[in-house]
Amino acid sequence: MLDKTRIINDINKSCKIFFTESSFFLHPSKANRFKITGDNVSKAINNYNNSLEEVDVIKWFDDFWVYIIIRFENQNTFISLSVFQGKENDEKKNQLFRAEWDDYNAEDGYHPQPHWHITSNQAIESTFEEYAIGFENDDFLDTLKAEKSKTIDVNQIHFAMNGNWINNGTHIHSLNNEEIIKKWFQGLLSHLKQQLKYVKKNLPKMD
Repeated sequence: MLDKTRIINDINKSCKIFFTESSFFLHPSKANRFKITGDNVSKAINNYNNSLEEVDVIKWFDDFWVYIIIRFENQNTFISLSVFQGKENDEKKNQLFRAEWDDYNAEDGYHPQPHWHITSNQAIESTFEEYAIGFENDDFLDTLKAEKSKTIDVNQIHFAMNGNWINNGTHIHSLNNEEIIKKWFQGLLSHLKQQLKYVKKNLPKMD
């Protein structure tokens, strides 16, 4: 059984170095739930399991914000980390993606663990829908809905993060080691920061 106190303490100690524009601390919110807190906080809408919830996000760097929640239920552990983009006073920060690791103590689960959810497409769709509302007819909205119906909703896909296929393994990695969880968080934050900086650097210049 995982030692939840050790997990939270290890993440708090080892991951604060990745946050230079806010303090970083996983704080208990409800029984067996820990949420991210800091001294540079803003609001964002978290899309999780097809529901929308206003959450507190902390400043990461540039215009990126992070939300983390860890739940311990019975003998299962559930981790969710979302990255948002937007200004501090933006009511609607864009949720870019979510990294999750859900442990159900099963090696034959349907969804890979850990995995990614890509949510950035929803920001573009929302912008078009809001723009279309101003039209006198519904032609644009109807066209948008028709185009959306031609493609799947990638937000529903659990993109495998660490499939063990090359070793004839499955796509399930159990959460059964406190040190592994800490290192996963460290690698995740380091990798994402590097990639986000790369993408921002290569954005096309607007005239």
